[in-house]
Amino acid sequence: MRVDDVVLEEDLGHATAAGRAAIAPVVDKLKISGVPKSWLKRCQREGRDGTRLAGCVKMYIPQPDGPWGAVLTGDKLAAVPTLVLVAVGRRHPVQPWTPSVYEVASRRLNA
Repeated sequence: MRVDDVVLEEDLGHATAAGRAAIAPVVDKLKISGVPKSWLKRCQREGRDGTRLAGCVKMYIPQPDGPWGAVLTGDKLAAVPTLVLVAVGRRHPVQPWTPSVYEVASRRLNA
């Protein structure tokens, strides 16, 4: 898994202390070992909330159904199959003004 440190720092900067404590070690481990295929789920092409994540996959942190998640996409230019982190954060925030990880990923991909 490839991670842009600027993206990760931005997303962790918006996370709670509990979110950072759950997300950071998982991302660090997956940068080295890769993401187990069994952790990946397809994102909806178009979500009810207006998100557009066609071709993306998601995973939950911690496994199997934690409150945080990551959205990833494939690097089509890589010589070997490579997932790229698009966004990481709260899957379904309690506060209505806080964007979900899916909304953040959709904005980044479709800006």
